[in-house]
Formats: sequence, C-alpha cells, structure tokens
Amino acid sequence: MKMIKAVIIDDDMTTIHGLTRSVRWNDYGIEVAGTAKNGREGLEQVRAHRPEIILTDIYMPVMDGIEMLKALREEGNRAEVIILSGYEDFKYAQSAVKLQVNDYLSKPATLDEIERVLQEVADKIRKKMHSEREEKELRELLERNLSTTKRQMLKGLLEPGFCQTAFFDKVSDYLKMDLSQQYFTVLLIEFFINRERNSYRPRDLSLFAYAVKNIVDELSQYKKGVYVADIQRNLITVIVSTPAQVKRENVKRQVTQMAAEFLENIQKYLKLQVWASVGLAADHVSGIPKSYASAIDLLAQREKMSDKQLITEEDIKDISKTTVRRPMESYQAIVDAVMMGQEDLVEERIAELTKNLHKGAIPSISVLREFSIDIVAVLALALHDHGLQVEDIHAGFNMYKELELLYSVDDFAAWLRDLLLPVCEVMNRRGSQKHRKTIEFIMRYVQEHYSEDITLDVLAEKVYLTRNYLSQIFKQATGENYNSYLTRVRMEKAKELMLSGNYKVFEISQMVGYKNNAYFSQLFKKHTGLNPSEINQ
Repeated sequence: MKMIKAVIIDDDMTTIHGLTRSVRWNDYGIEVAGTAKNGREGLEQVRAHRPEIILTDIYMPVMDGIEMLKALREEGNRAEVIILSGYEDFKYAQSAVKLQVNDYLSKPATLDEIERVLQEVADKIRKKMHSEREEKELRELLERNLSTTKRQMLKGLLEPGFCQTAFFDKVSDYLKMDLSQQYFTVLLIEFFINRERNSYRPRDLSLFAYAVKNIVDELSQYKKGVYVADIQRNLITVIVSTPAQVKRENVKRQVTQMAAEFLENIQKYLKLQVWASVGLAADHVSGIPKSYASAIDLLAQREKMSDKQLITEEDIKDISKTTVRRPMESYQAIVDAVMMGQEDLVEERIAELTKNLHKGAIPSISVLREFSIDIVAVLALALHDHGLQVEDIHAGFNMYKELELLYSVDDFAAWLRDLLLPVCEVMNRRGSQKHRKTIEFIMRYVQEHYSEDITLDVLAEKVYLTRNYLSQIFKQATGENYNSYLTRVRMEKAKELMLSGNYKVFEISQMVGYKNNAYFSQLFKKHTGLNPSEINQ
C-alpha cells in the first residue's frame, strides 16, 4: 500500500517533536516527509515533497499559515489541510481566507483527537486516490476499446430498442453524436466483383468492401451526419441523418442524390457491379431499424428490376414481394460467434442453420455451393478486421477445391465445422489477449465492490461496451459466466466473514450484496455444500 505523505509546519519545535514521535503514523499508512518552523519553510517543504496532508499552525514568524496556504492554493495545490492552532487564530483565519481546510484542532489537542482526524483524512485521501486511479484506468480502457465501441454504437442503431439502452445514452454523449431533431434514412450499397470463378480469392471481397467504405467516407467527409453502420460481405449499410428543418419530401431526394454519387464513384474507380436501395425516412432515431428493414426489402427485389441500380419505395409499388433472401443473417451470426472464439455457440448456430436448410425443399448442390461462397466471404471480411486471411489459418485454402466436396446439407454442415472451428480457436487466443486489461479491470472491480449492485449492465456502461459483448469477452477470457464469477466472489467473502465469528448471517448477507437472507443462504449452500449455520461448527 502506498504511504500517504505529510508535512508538519509549526513554530513550536516541542509540538513538532511531540507529533512526529507520539502519533502512530505507520498504523494509518502515513509518513512524515518533512517539517518546517514557519510558512516560508513550509512552502519549500510542500513544494519539495508534494504531500497529501499538511498539518499546520496559523500564527508563525516570517510567513504565517494563511499566507502559506494562499500561495499553495494559487499554485494549484489541493492537499488536505489540518489546522492545529489556537481558537483565536482560527477565527482570524476564517475571516481572512477560504482555506479549504479539512479539519481544525484547537491546542492543546489530545493524541486521540489528533489520530482520529488523521485516520479520517487518510481514509478520505485513499478513497479519492482509488477513485482517480479507477477513472484513469477507465479512460485508458475507453481509448483501447474506442474502435469497438464506435462499431457497436453504429451497428446497434440498426437494432430495435437500442436507443433506449444506457449504452446508447453514454456513448452518444461521449462521441458527441447529437441524434435529436433529425430525419434518418438507411442506404444499402450492394456490390459484386466482375471475375472469372477460377481466379476468385476469398480475401478479394473483403478488400473491395473496405475500398467501397473508403469511397463512402471520402465523399462524406464534408457532409455531416453520414455514418457507415455495418459492413457485411458485399453489403455496406449507411445511415444518413438530415436536419429536421429540411422538408420531409426533400429528405429522400437528398439521400437519393447522395446514393447516386456513391454508385457513380464506386463504378468509376473500382469497376464493380453495384446497386443501392434507400429505406423509408424516420423522424426519430428509434425509427432507424424500420428504415433498415425497408431498405433490405427493397434490395431483395433487385433481380426483378434489372434496369434499376438505385431502388426506392416508388420503384416496387407494382411488384409482388416474393423474393426469397439467402440466409445472410445466419451466416453473419455464425461468423460473429467464430470471431468471439465461442466454439459452443458456433456449433449451436451451425446446427440451427442445418435444421432450417432441411426444412422444406432441400437446397440443390449448386445452391449449397453458393451458400459456401457467401459464408467464406463473410468470414474473410471479419478476419480482415483483425489483419488475418483465411489462408493464414487454412494453409493452401482453395475455395473451388472445397466446393467439390459438397453434395448434401450434411456435407455442408461438416464442411462448415472444419472451416470455422480452427478459426474459432485462433480468435479465442487472440481475443483473450486483446481484452485482457478490460477483464482484469472487471475482476478487480468485482473484488472491491462485491457488496454493491454490480450487474453486467453497470459494468458494460463503465467500459463503454455493450452488455452482450462484455458477457462474451468475459466468458472467452475466464471460461466463466460473469454472474457465476460474481456469485463465487461473494460466497468466498461471505465464508471469510463467517469464519471471523464477528457477524450474524443476516448481516453477512447484506455485506456481500444480498438483501434476501433466504436467497443468500440457498446460494451459499449451493456454492459451499454447507448451510451458513454449519460453517463454525
């Protein structure tokens, strides 16, 4: 434990010697770093040692205590001040300056009085130091997690109910994203590579996806309120906000013009086949998911309108909406689990996809092979974010040799496991290292605050991550669910308190964060195999 430094300033050397020898400084974690017999020497000692506590008299020769404290406060010194002086001196001090004094002891003060005040001040300083250290660590974690936080924020806007979460409130405030008094329109950009099948490599699509994003970013750098919210395979999702003072009928026109500009430049510079759809305009941030859904539905009709590159609601009024989408959401869900290194969840989602493919008409071999190309593209894009390629994990990977192995849904499922589980293992190792400091902070925070209501939502808000993401990386790094870890820490602390013999069971229940004594006893028995009453027997 770091020692707290103190400086004693008094023109009475007997007082200084008495304090330095009689007070149990070590018991309170305090060391006397220096002493002085007047305010001028006191200034020198405080500047030299930068103590957390200043214990000073007021009336002294050369420079009195008030002048000294004035000078220190003007320099920005915020040390805790304890005045040990005569009553009349302190009345003078009060009338002269606001000293920001922690406590006042009138001479002659007893040793018990002095030690009581020192202990209170030391506790206050340690609490402040701990709080400052925690805030500093949280700022560092925020910087470390900032790119992840931004991605979660923008992608989250596409999900219903996201704007009602504490994460949304805190992160939008931190990022200074004012999303009030605006219209929101989701724009989808879909592209395909003009390629010969034999020359196609999985990484090509991810490289083009980021090239498309760069064009969108470059064209939007002087436009406020344009956000790339998500990148999936060959689909870029853009949220466009428009000030509320713009007439609603002009919102779609402005977004459509922007989309046309994106398409023109993507074609010009990347030579890609490209389409776009413009969702319905929402008049509140909570309406973004509906705009997103409408843009997806529009893009699903693309094959019925071969002459249209840019699709809006007006273009499909007379078209039957019967197009069946490929299960891209399932692919993305599987790959998300892979990138989190969650093997059990990957297995579960592959099984779910396989079950759905078995329902109804069994996909043909050619369709299964198209599905395989899709999921490899999604995987390649996700790996690109981590500076990896499929070939880094599967040496000599050849997409089209892989396709020759697929003749049935069961072949497809087995192939998926062979492809994804090794990637999952790699990401599990990398993820544990990447988020090590965040998890260390969470575990230490639980150890220090186990008596409080520290839900995963509370902690996620502290580290600027979503609850689900924090839950995933905690399990990934520790092999244990957060709630299990919290319960284990609380039960271990409860056992320590019981063995001390100083507290009743209901008191311990409260001390480790449980208001319901019966529930606490039930958890304790489950964790230790003993009832609380049996511990000291």
